[in-house]
Amino acid sequence: MLQNKDIPILDDEQFSEETEATVADESEARSLASQLTGLIEDVRILAHAEVEYYRTKLSVNMAATKRVVTLFGGAVVIGTTAIIALILGILLVLSEHLGPLAATAIVVGTALLIASIMMSMAIKQAKKLPLDENDS
Repeated sequence: MLQNKDIPILDDEQFSEETEATVADESEARSLASQLTGLIEDVRILAHAEVEYYRTKLSVNMAATKRVVTLFGGAVVIGTTAIIALILGILLVLSEHLGPLAATAIVVGTALLIASIMMSMAIKQAKKLPLDENDS
């Protein structure tokens, strides 16, 4: 079939320098445009994947945070109840030996003394805090 036909063989010498430059520029522009399009698509896919990742991470962390806050709240309530029971127990023990008024006065005075000591410690600690970056 092809034996009877004259098929020109294209050599580099047959192309002019202008034609080669035009073909190279077009292919380079096409490849650059396709690369930029691919890059933009990859960035869009990456951004979408990152958003989904952080959305999932936040939902998992929110569930864990709710569990932690619930457990912490329960611990605070039970701890407060235990302290109240301790104070009432001390009050009952002292009321048998000293009477109800003296026992109440001792328990309330001791609680107020502890509270005032803790408050003064907190005030001293608060005064040491660097509130302004220029002060330290």
